Amino acid sequence: MSRKKSARGVMAGSESFNAILRRDLKNPKYAKAFHEHYLAAVIADKLYALREKRHLTQKQLAAKAGMAQHALSRIEQGEKGLTLRTVQRLAYALGCVVELEFKPMKSALWPRASRRPA
Repeated sequence: MSRKKSARGVMAGSESFNAILRRDLKNPKYAKAFHEHYLAAVIADKLYALREKRHLTQKQLAAKAGMAQHALSRIEQGEKGLTLRTVQRLAYALGCVVELEFKPMKSALWPRASRRPA
């Protein structure tokens, strides 16, 4: 049975992202790497969505948070490690507070969000 790629390069009839993720998380090395980077990716996605919702450019938000635009870009791309202080500064600049919630790992699959792959 051959599968055809859609215009976005996704295999027609293929598994959902979460189904693939569940399968891949069974590999201990993959699971360790995923969980080491998961929180930064979720924060990056939420920062991007909030910045867009408030119609701010990276340069504007970075200035409000007292940081360089390139640093914010790296944070939004998930490339730069985050400290709680940086997260708090960005939240304050966005007019938000940070709330922390601990969940069992089984429920911590990738949230459907604004720009992450489906």
